[in-house]
Parts: sequence; structure tokens; C-alpha cells
Amino acid sequence: MNRYVLCLLLVLGLAVQERVFAQKVISLENMTLYHVLDRPDVSQGIYMEDTGCRLDKYTGTWEGTFKEYKIKAKISQQKKYQVQENPPVFQDRLLMQVRIFDRSGKAVPFISKVIEGEGGGDDLQVKRLAPNPMGAIVEESYKFQFTYGYTGYFLQGTLSNDLGTLSLAYYSAIVLDGSGWAPEFMPRAKEHWVLHRTSRVPPRPADWNPPYRGEYNNPGGGPPPKPGRPSQRP
Repeated sequence: MNRYVLCLLLVLGLAVQERVFAQKVISLENMTLYHVLDRPDVSQGIYMEDTGCRLDKYTGTWEGTFKEYKIKAKISQQKKYQVQENPPVFQDRLLMQVRIFDRSGKAVPFISKVIEGEGGGDDLQVKRLAPNPMGAIVEESYKFQFTYGYTGYFLQGTLSNDLGTLSLAYYSAIVLDGSGWAPEFMPRAKEHWVLHRTSRVPPRPADWNPPYRGEYNNPGGGPPPKPGRPSQRP
């Protein structure tokens, strides 16, 4: 009997292992869960991998101010995070952990009794220099989703050219129960957090060459462009 049980467990283990290794690996760039679910091979499992190591440069510690609040954030990377179970979908993503402080230095809770906020990363959008699909990066953004109750709050992040400043602009909000969650320290339309890196600046990627995009889209990108040079880079 014991031998039968062991054989059964071995067969089941091999079946699970085969399913894991049979997962289709695709690039994380410009790929979302909605795109993945439309694929004919999604039933075997999909892994959206950061094959170009694009997420590395976002990781580290950051600080900034917004209105009268001080923001401290830590961004780490999660490899092969499971987005959903059926069909099995995994992805590499960033996780932003945020703490907010008022003018007196007292920590402000995100919601009742929850001091630290968490924004799960999703949707890495990359535009490259045409016509080469693997050419220099000319534009890149990454979204973070803060979810509390029935509210999803999305911030779109863009890095400065020197990788030292991260702008997190309001992108959208989804409210399902009518109450909503929008504390004063979260940016509204046409507002953004501007965070400055306090950890070591990572090496600049060889293909990292986004143009300066103006004060709203990339407030950390450098000085205003000179007349006649709208795409000036700092």
C-alpha cells in the first residue's frame, strides 16, 4: 500500500513538474494580463519574464515631498509572481512599499491601522527607436496599482535620464463600491509624486536614451529644452 502511494505521489509530482517546465515564456515588455488571456496557448501556463532586465533600474529607496507630506518608498523586484491560478500566469514585477509622514514627522496611515502602503507593479510599456525592435529606448513607463477595499489607484512611473528621479503621475482610479479611496497624499489628475533616489544609482543601461518629455511627463528629466531643441536631453 505504501509503495502504491509513493508511486502515485511520484507520478503526480512529475506531472506538476512537466506542467511547470511547459510554461510558455514571453517578454514582459508591452504585455499585460489581458493580452496574455487572449493567447491560444494560455492554458499551458504563461510566464511574462523581464528578459531585458528592464526592472532592475527602478529598485532601491526613494524619497520626496507632495503637498505637505513626505514620502519614503522602497522598490523591490519579485521574480515569477503568480498573477492568477487558472490558467496559470506568472510575471516578473516590482513592488513599491510606501510610508507617508506629515509635517511633524508623524506617520500617516494609508487606511485605518495600515501604516505602509503597497503598490504592485504591472504593465511595462517600452517604445524603441524604429525600425529596430531592439533599438535604443526612447520612451518607457511602468504602472503601480494600490488596491484598498474596492478601489484600485494607478500611478504611472517614469525615470529621469540619469536614473536619479522617479515621477509617479496619476493614471486612473477604479471604484466599485461608490465610496472610493483617495487620501490627500495621493496625486489626482495632472498631479504626481516626484521621488529622488537615496540608494546607489544603478549602472545606466546601454540602450537607455529617452528624450526629455517636459515638466509633467518627466519632471526629473532635466532642464527645460532650449528654443529650437524640443527633444534636448540633459
